[in-house]
Amino acid sequence: MNAKGKLGRRGEDAALDYLQDRGLKLIERNWRSGHLEIDLIMEDAASVRIVEVKTLRRTDGFDPGDNVTRDKRLKLIRAARAFFAQSRTYKEIRFDVVTVLIDFDEVVDINYIPDAFDALG
Repeated sequence: MNAKGKLGRRGEDAALDYLQDRGLKLIERNWRSGHLEIDLIMEDAASVRIVEVKTLRRTDGFDPGDNVTRDKRLKLIRAARAFFAQSRTYKEIRFDVVTVLIDFDEVVDINYIPDAFDALG
């Protein structure tokens, strides 16, 4: 795995721990359908959460959430539709974002944004 892949994996690990500590249950990690991917699919009692994780080094100098562009949101919505077509779950769907900042291989900040956007894009 290259350095970018290791950084992303480290961020996903931190985000997963963070969400599980808050009572969310993991359904799938790195779910794929063709070229579509969902980083984390989590659930609580009322909803299924499609979670996009963005990780950067603190020295990159900008908010990793800025990388959740309109095009990325539309891809996540398409991926969520594909997942729900297969899953047979009837819970409400929500789109969350978790941003992770890493400095010298240590997680220094996690920002959880529940309901970051809706399915209308």
